Amino acid sequence: MFGSVSRSRLLPMSLPFRYFGAAVGLHALAWGLLLFSWKELTTFEAGLGPVFAALHLVTVGVLVMAAIGATLQLLPVATRQPVRALWAVRLVWWLLVPGTLVFCLGAALYRPQVMGGGAISIVVALLIYGILLFRNLAGARGMKVVVAHGWAALACLVALAAAGLALVGRYEHGWALDPLVLRNAHLVLATYGFMGFLSFGLSAFLLPMLAVAPPPPAIATRVVLGLAISAVLFGAVGLVLPAALQGLGAAIAHVVLMERSLRARLRQPLGPSFLLVRVSWACLIGSLALAALMWLDLAPPRAPLLFGLLLVPGWLLTFLLGVLQRIVPFLASVHASTGTRGTPVISALTPARLLAWHRGFHLLALALLIACAVSGQPWLALAGAAAGMAGAAAFAAFFAFVLRKVHHGIQPPHQPAPA
Repeated sequence: MFGSVSRSRLLPMSLPFRYFGAAVGLHALAWGLLLFSWKELTTFEAGLGPVFAALHLVTVGVLVMAAIGATLQLLPVATRQPVRALWAVRLVWWLLVPGTLVFCLGAALYRPQVMGGGAISIVVALLIYGILLFRNLAGARGMKVVVAHGWAALACLVALAAAGLALVGRYEHGWALDPLVLRNAHLVLATYGFMGFLSFGLSAFLLPMLAVAPPPPAIATRVVLGLAISAVLFGAVGLVLPAALQGLGAAIAHVVLMERSLRARLRQPLGPSFLLVRVSWACLIGSLALAALMWLDLAPPRAPLLFGLLLVPGWLLTFLLGVLQRIVPFLASVHASTGTRGTPVISALTPARLLAWHRGFHLLALALLIACAVSGQPWLALAGAAAGMAGAAAFAAFFAFVLRKVHHGIQPPHQPAPA
């Protein structure tokens, strides 16, 4: 799918894959921590503790980590602008991984003074990444729709980093700030903002590429982006109902555009990983609908917990895992190709049984956690965390399988190199 010019803009394989590898490891750690603290899930209200730490292992350690690796690898292809400061890409990883571990350790132990050091490391890493993203977007020469989503994501990244530092200052130094307002802004900017805009933007480029389908119409995609930006702005300042309604409209329109694009695909079938993508879209729409119901006082009991589950593991994590199931073998195949041997067959780098186990366990975990939030039965949290841990183990085995195939050269027949 990548021509020789596009391949020249790819990072060395070790750079994006170190981010993916860290995300895989922290994914398992997050489920393990939830398995350890399952009794606290039904009473969780955003305070410090193991559940808070597990949540941030997912949001920072998995979602942000993988997003940085994916964007630094794929955006240069879309923008026709290579990343030249490879030392900065390495530095971001060395700041982000230890910072995430220290921050989450402090949160799990109820030690905000420990969290502070980790938070500073995370913010510095995000600042350097933001500079790399800015330079890439500023020099972009293609795919204006993807670039526009990148600018929106970058703006949210700056704002959420500021909100996150303010929250740490509130906990550690007792700053006279309203924690509820800060938490709300931080949540909206991090999930629907930064991760949401990256998800929408890369979907418009990546999913049609993987399905060999035309991209959605640029004008319609820009209208959806405008709706989403407005919704995030409303949400960040606490105007929940207009944010939820506009976000719901943007989410539905985005899904419709993507489904229309995928129906025109040349590749049949899409593959089972797209099941996770579609489940994630349903959770996105469900989270926004529930937010509106919560504002109208029509939501069921434990609605905040249900909202968080639909938003983070339901939408963002499920979407990311579905996409990684496709792009990890794809990128490994591109990096393993040579002029003499050609390109390894992607299916040979895709262990179908391991991925089927992962999908099954992940969806089971998601269903059990949602059932826990609806029913209030703590044992469902235990069962869900156990299923999630099993799914994380299967996904880690998949990632190790791909690395072993590439690094040891145990590869099946190759597609012939282009003449």
